[in-house]
Amino acid sequence: MSKKKITIIVCSYNNSKYLKKCLKSIFNQSISKKYYNVILIDDKSTDESLKIIKYFENKRNLLIIKNKKNIGLVKSCNIAIKKSKTDFIVRVDSDDYISKDFIKYFLKFIYKKYDFIYSNYKIIKKNSIENIKIDKFKKLISCSVALKKNILVQIGGYRNFLWEEYDLYLRYLKKTKKIFKINKYLYYYRHHKNNMTKLKSWKIKAWKELNKAYKKKDIDRLKSTVGLN
Repeated sequence: MSKKKITIIVCSYNNSKYLKKCLKSIFNQSISKKYYNVILIDDKSTDESLKIIKYFENKRNLLIIKNKKNIGLVKSCNIAIKKSKTDFIVRVDSDDYISKDFIKYFLKFIYKKYDFIYSNYKIIKKNSIENIKIDKFKKLISCSVALKKNILVQIGGYRNFLWEEYDLYLRYLKKTKKIFKINKYLYYYRHHKNNMTKLKSWKIKAWKELNKAYKKKDIDRLKSTVGLN
């Protein structure tokens, strides 16, 4: 494994509207590109995504994978995890973007003694930006969280849950209690009409699925492990 580096994984499907801004934010970091790799997986997009990807294809720290067929987010993320050559991985969704100091701050802490590092984030709405300070487990999102590759491999990576990130976190946090929060707003999470997680009915269904798969006492214990309710 490469030391003192981090891998950013981006899995994209038909997100040409936002993909360029996402990738620009990743490659325009305040820290040198020698400190991070990027794995970009296109899941057989049918829009203008491939044209946008071509614009970035000469980046030396970028690995582009083009799926031969649409296989979905979970399988794409697991391919990226397998291909990663660094100890730590951070997922960035292709409709979101990150601050210019994102990687600098994560690198500052991940190679100390922590296995699960997360930061606050901002929600980008149609006409406003909202700061989200993570003080509850349910406020964690799929991104802006650095995870160790060896633990991800141990637990089998992502699984097909509606809220695949919470299923992942609940299994991951059984393996470690070395957790750290970066108290800065480093990630920009976009709310738009295609974003399912803002729908109340979808959230209810997703939490029912998790509650069926995990005992309440286990969920409560793992929440307290992170220091969140």
